[in-house]
Amino acid sequence: MTETETRIEDTPAKPPPFFGARFSLYPMTDRYVRVILDSIKGLRDTGLEVETDEVSTFIGGDRDRVFGELARVFAAAARTGEHVVMTVLLSHGCPGETYCESTGEIRVPAHANNTGDKSGVAVSAQWSLYPMGSDGYMDVIYREIDRTKRAGVFAKGAHFVSGLRGDLTDVLAAVRASFDAACADAGHVVAHATISANSPTGRSS
Repeated sequence: MTETETRIEDTPAKPPPFFGARFSLYPMTDRYVRVILDSIKGLRDTGLEVETDEVSTFIGGDRDRVFGELARVFAAAARTGEHVVMTVLLSHGCPGETYCESTGEIRVPAHANNTGDKSGVAVSAQWSLYPMGSDGYMDVIYREIDRTKRAGVFAKGAHFVSGLRGDLTDVLAAVRASFDAACADAGHVVAHATISANSPTGRSS
């Protein structure tokens, strides 16, 4: 073994950047308790950090697992046929977290491991992206809106949000692609999405 190889082996690998999602699920039905409990069943067996209270559930850890669970939970609720809405708050980097100090370092997340399988759940969503501390944040936002257009899920622009529409798999993949790309420009990136399925109006904004 060479001296260079020894130095590489002795250098501890950096942990992945802090990442997590906080979500709330709202089934528009008088059996909302059963729909919620059935949808989140098994969440604590995923190996993710899970914290639940009376308002929302936090899941943190591996990016692929987090997005996979967001898709699984919402799809399970939507497949009941009830009108369901889920709010999702995503964060990469963690200034202010009690157990993680921000260094201002930009660390790009690993490439997404997507299966590409359609969920069969048609959704409408509203999505906002916040690259924190980036001088050119509006350029990043416009670039990532264009990315959702190329992905074929952009529906329209509105006050404070971009409207997205399509299969749940495609919409979440577009949100993740834009979120991950923004992480190359800012050490702390936040995104918010509201996802709706089975709306009685037939076209949620």
